[in-house]
Amino acid sequence: MTVFNVAQQNASLDYKIVAGLERLSQVFRILLWEKAKQFGLSPIQIQLLIFIKHHIADKCTISYLAQEFNFTKPTISDAIKVLEQKKMVKKITDPSDTRSYSIQLL
Repeated sequence: MTVFNVAQQNASLDYKIVAGLERLSQVFRILLWEKAKQFGLSPIQIQLLIFIKHHIADKCTISYLAQEFNFTKPTISDAIKVLEQKKMVKKITDPSDTRSYSIQLL
């Protein structure tokens, strides 16, 4: 049996809470994707923009974003490249290592 089994949910407050949180998560994801469509963005692109807005530069690198969102570095790089083309982000080169950069909102 799983937490999503209705019989178990009816018998356990913990299971009801987990199922309710999962439903809220689905609603949030759908609303986010609808907003992304309005701006011509993919779901990952809007998630990246939100993350970048609310995190320090050290956390806004391709490597960190790939780890955070459980995507490959090439997938994140492609999404960032599109956001750059749309003039939504820019890359800030690390002065101590010119191969490394962080992403910043425009």
